[in-house]
Amino acid sequence: MKEEQFSLACLIVGIMSCVLCCICLGLPLGIVGVVLFILSTGGGNGVNSTAALGLALSIVGFILSIISIILFIIFIGNVNNSIFYRPYFDYNSHEYNDDKQEHYNLPYYFENKDIDEL
Repeated sequence: MKEEQFSLACLIVGIMSCVLCCICLGLPLGIVGVVLFILSTGGGNGVNSTAALGLALSIVGFILSIISIILFIIFIGNVNNSIFYRPYFDYNSHEYNDDKQEHYNLPYYFENKDIDEL
């Protein structure tokens, strides 16, 4: 009786690991699914089809969660090179802060003029 409950729990956790892989909960749920699969095969019983499907879904959720973590790290690493990065002006000195000199790539001519000259 316990093996059937473990196989059903393994299936439920496997489904949850696939669904929640985008928020990286597939890692712990995938590990829990594998443990529940091992517990469902204990006691000399064979592999239940429910437990086998739960194991497969747990592994898929685990792998998809690892892929989403890698993509998240790549996205965070490229934020400075994307459209989200904006150069800023130093309004106290009325000069452009050109530490990275990104204003040279702008499609228009950039002049440093004092506010009094405008």
